[in-house]
Amino acid sequence: CLRTLFAIENSAAVSVDIVVVDNGSDRPVEPDLAATFPSVHFIRSEKNLGFTGGNNLGLDQALLLDPDYILFLNNDTEVAPNFLAPLVDFLELHPQAGAVQPKIFFWADKQRLWNNGNLFYSLTGQTAVQGYGQPDKVGQSSASLQPWLTGCAFMMRACLCKAPYHLRFDDRFFALYEDVDLSFKIRGLGYSLYLVPDSVIYHHAGYSSNSRTKSKEGYTHPLMVYLNSRNRIWVVRRYTPWYFLPTAIVWLTLYFLLLLPYFLLRGRMQKARMVIKAIKDGLLASLA
Repeated sequence: CLRTLFAIENSAAVSVDIVVVDNGSDRPVEPDLAATFPSVHFIRSEKNLGFTGGNNLGLDQALLLDPDYILFLNNDTEVAPNFLAPLVDFLELHPQAGAVQPKIFFWADKQRLWNNGNLFYSLTGQTAVQGYGQPDKVGQSSASLQPWLTGCAFMMRACLCKAPYHLRFDDRFFALYEDVDLSFKIRGLGYSLYLVPDSVIYHHAGYSSNSRTKSKEGYTHPLMVYLNSRNRIWVVRRYTPWYFLPTAIVWLTLYFLLLLPYFLLRGRMQKARMVIKAIKDGLLASLA
């Protein structure tokens, strides 16, 4: 990610500042990288603050540089050489746009889509990704309106992160669905969200959250199951219209009635316990 970004910094028509957040790694990354990337701003947290906290830490540092736009970019991505200009140009030309995202492909198969837009089903309060695993659509060139944007590559107006709005990722989410939450907050201020398909990046999907070796609990860490389940409930509570809450509750009930036995039958007890805890915390936690 940093190698391809640094190439952009040295060739982009716009001024670029790069902030790297070392989010609780076992060994600090700055000593290994600073000489190769001398213009990069490094900031370190001694503990893992999660996706939300790590990005917010970087956001605070970035705002000191007085930018026009903020781009949150996953560390497990690589960017195309011309990915930045279409995002900036779109925001410059469309003042009603609050945030944008690029088209995202799998790094391992650069013709296969990882994210080509997003969906939100008000009837159930559930989210989905468009184009996942599919070949690219030939001829797609127009930006498209989105209900939410992926945190994998999320560019927003810096003014929304300052007074009087002070938008940022909600640290309570820690990881997963935090991008949906921030997207809805931007929309709540009257701004729109867009996918800009002329901007392209590549994602090493699952690199940051999944184990390389399979354990009794599978490849995915039980904590991720907890966060996915709890935060799914939080999104329903926050953003499902009240008149669709009955159908959303039915959908969630069926989802967990299938998920919990699945883990129990496969002997994944930690994950089963995490699901039970997630349901409790998802329903009882204050979201004020």
